[in-house]
Amino acid sequence: MAAIYAAEKDSDCRVIVLTGEGDRAFCAGGDIKAGADGGPFVQDPADPDHFAGRLFETIQACRKPTIARVNGVAMGAGAGIICACDLAVMADHARIGTPEVKVGLFPMTIVPPMMRVLPRRRLMEMFITGVPLTAEEALQFNLVNYVTDAAGLDDKVAELVAQIAAQSPSAIRLGKYACHAMEDMTYPQQMRFAETLLPRVAQTEDAREGFDAFIAKRKPEWTGR
Repeated sequence: MAAIYAAEKDSDCRVIVLTGEGDRAFCAGGDIKAGADGGPFVQDPADPDHFAGRLFETIQACRKPTIARVNGVAMGAGAGIICACDLAVMADHARIGTPEVKVGLFPMTIVPPMMRVLPRRRLMEMFITGVPLTAEEALQFNLVNYVTDAAGLDDKVAELVAQIAAQSPSAIRLGKYACHAMEDMTYPQQMRFAETLLPRVAQTEDAREGFDAFIAKRKPEWTGR
């Protein structure tokens, strides 16, 4: 989480990419052995917060675009991280799963971010069978944006990063804020919120630069303000 906070404050950072080391695992999840020290199912009873929940919330609320580079297996919390990110690119050998039910547990903290991405029936199938999704299934169910072979993973991520970095930082920042805020509103509330925020976006330096560049038929020079 500290790295995400630091990247969010860094004006030179335009996109945040989350990935695992090597090519075997994106995130293998927490230690699901009962009573494992520091595992996801062990918590201080006097502390109402859970580190996994805070991580998912931090990723979702981040004002900069986040991309999950799924280089290998993503189990448990790994699936939650993917769903918390804005975009996801997955290697074709990777798998995404929630195996907790196989040892008599249930991934409670993963439910909220995954519910926002997967249809309920697919989500419940993952949770109550413990059977992981292949890369092609993850793409079919819109859990990830793209699937590539391992050799093409970095190229696809770099392509997305370049496309995002070419756009207005202020528009993306305000847009992400709006999308996150409107997720739990009713439709009328969403419309009222959008109506009040649109003039604010139009008053940014980036919006003025975008208008001028469009009229002059030149490439805009974004300031992020």
